[in-house]
Amino acid sequence: MTDISAKINQIDEIVTSFDESKFEYLLDEIQGNILKSHGRNHAIHLFLKFTCDEVTAKQWISNFTHKYVTSALAQAEETKLYRQNKDVPGKIFANFFLTQAGYVYLGYENDLFPEGKSFQKGMKHPDIQKELGDDVNQWEQGFKNEIHALVLLASDKITGPRSKEAKLLERKNQNLLRKQPALLTYKAEKIKQQLNGIAEIVHEEIGYVLRNSGTGAETEHFGFRDGVSQPLFFKRDIDKEREHSDFSKWDPRAPLSLVLHKDPLGKKGESYGSFLVYRKLEQNVKAWEEDIKNLAEKLKGSEPADPDLAGAYTMGRFHDGTPVVLQKTPSHKEPEENNFNYIDDLQGFKCPFQSHARKVNPRGDIEKLIPSGASLEKEKMNRIVRRGINYGHLPSEKPEKDAGLLFMCFQANLENQFNLMQNKWVKNSNFVKEKTGTDVVIGVEKRDEQGKDVKETYKWPTKWGESEQTEVDFVHWVTMKGGEYFFAPSMSFLKSFAPDPCCDIVFRGVPKEEIQAAHNMISELRNYQQRNWSIGLNGDTLQPDKFLAFFNQRNLSFKFYLLNQFPLGDSSAYDENIAKLNQYIEDIRNQEIEASEYKIAELEEYRELDWSILSKTDTFKPDRFVSFFGERELPFKFVVDSGNILLNDESSYEENIRTLKHYISSLNQ
Repeated sequence: MTDISAKINQIDEIVTSFDESKFEYLLDEIQGNILKSHGRNHAIHLFLKFTCDEVTAKQWISNFTHKYVTSALAQAEETKLYRQNKDVPGKIFANFFLTQAGYVYLGYENDLFPEGKSFQKGMKHPDIQKELGDDVNQWEQGFKNEIHALVLLASDKITGPRSKEAKLLERKNQNLLRKQPALLTYKAEKIKQQLNGIAEIVHEEIGYVLRNSGTGAETEHFGFRDGVSQPLFFKRDIDKEREHSDFSKWDPRAPLSLVLHKDPLGKKGESYGSFLVYRKLEQNVKAWEEDIKNLAEKLKGSEPADPDLAGAYTMGRFHDGTPVVLQKTPSHKEPEENNFNYIDDLQGFKCPFQSHARKVNPRGDIEKLIPSGASLEKEKMNRIVRRGINYGHLPSEKPEKDAGLLFMCFQANLENQFNLMQNKWVKNSNFVKEKTGTDVVIGVEKRDEQGKDVKETYKWPTKWGESEQTEVDFVHWVTMKGGEYFFAPSMSFLKSFAPDPCCDIVFRGVPKEEIQAAHNMISELRNYQQRNWSIGLNGDTLQPDKFLAFFNQRNLSFKFYLLNQFPLGDSSAYDENIAKLNQYIEDIRNQEIEASEYKIAELEEYRELDWSILSKTDTFKPDRFVSFFGERELPFKFVVDSGNILLNDESSYEENIRTLKHYISSLNQ
């Protein structure tokens, strides 16, 4: 096996299951969303404080992981199917993260924690508050509580084959983004119920991905393209980037050591996790836009005011992602330009040093502008992997509060990555030059000790690319409302407190009939047990009997017990086989409930969109709904409205949903 520790520290392209299976054993140990974004448009974040004993908490963690947490390998396989336009099973994407307090609650000593003083202190600690420039008094109450764990749940609107169509509708009508998918709501409520007696949900956040209605590109509340210039780990992503970049000015590749940290509690040699920084950043959209207009007016000179350029000065990019260092107008081209650095703008005449993009990613400024500054390669190891998502009111509503970004980022080392970036770069007025000012977007808290809005005086290019500068004040309209440090443990650690459920259920026929057949087989086994009869082979002919045949047909392991002509096994085989069948019944029941819940969510969203449930209305061939109900011998009501023909009405959605809910209830009896 490849020496994974050495491989992780190589600055190299990492080949994954997107192309071949060389690193599947590593991806199977890492949670998804770390090396590549989960890609869902909607998310719910549940912040937990355990209230039960540590053993019960550990069992819940493992059961939750087995059922929901998505490994990087599973994510890669789902992405591959999606890329090939194949039907991807509708599933909830989930992550599970622990805080230092969470590890303590579960009974672990300090020497078993993931290394890092920031993680062990937590984001509320006075030292960390000072280092990051935070003010816990401005935090929401939920974040002030002790937090042990974070559950991230994510989903898209439709669980079936029309997911792409539903995403397009959301893109065109952003009001749809505020409404959570039925599947996500359904599962979140179910998980909350399961947490009763296990943990208190001390805080909850609901997120959604803002997208440009035309291009589909991710944006944030101030209207700028988001998620650009990420470190790339996968060969497929690197090859895609090479289609429009030769990496001559900026190489986006990153080693796995940028983001992966050895999990000291992992059960395998490939056990790695990652540190997660979570920060709720409230954005005052109305005030921000007013300040941008004011800045544009003061810089206009003899030319008309240019709010687009003024905004680009603050962010470092235009709204469409065009770097302001390259040109003074947006390009409106896709994809955005990322092959650039600041070598031709070392005076900040095109892109001000205080602009957000330049502050958090200097692209060689440190080496060029700071005496004995770090090399570009070393500077690049301070990067983070961003995974944020929006929350609250839509930007079109011009919110002043209760809207913004749920900022999340992964890294291998908090001190050398996010903390350094925030402390040494973002809030340092003298980075990378004296009296530059803090990051104009996120540099300091919104209010000072007297509760007044903080204004900073910055020097801005009066004209793009020229040396003349104009001093204009700007208010920081982003407020940190709370956050915490987490660690994303390895899959083997999370799964280690409870056995894996059966995943390979093989049978043909109606599920409820199969459950009954297994119950009948259990009754037969108990009858044989009372009579002390052989099982597995007929005692006279030594031919396979009905028990062995039943187990073999379903790929279930079987224990023999034979006494007649020669001994085989012992009497414990009865109970072991009965236990296997009981687990088999439970697995079928869980699988059926899961599948039915997904189908209910799909039906609810089809009803909301007034979509037909039969098939494409031009063919009238049975669709997934018809086959799903038919395979379970459940009655089904069609809904078809093609304009030329109407078959039943919207009440059919509700009848089908009721049928599935009744089916779920019958499985639980």
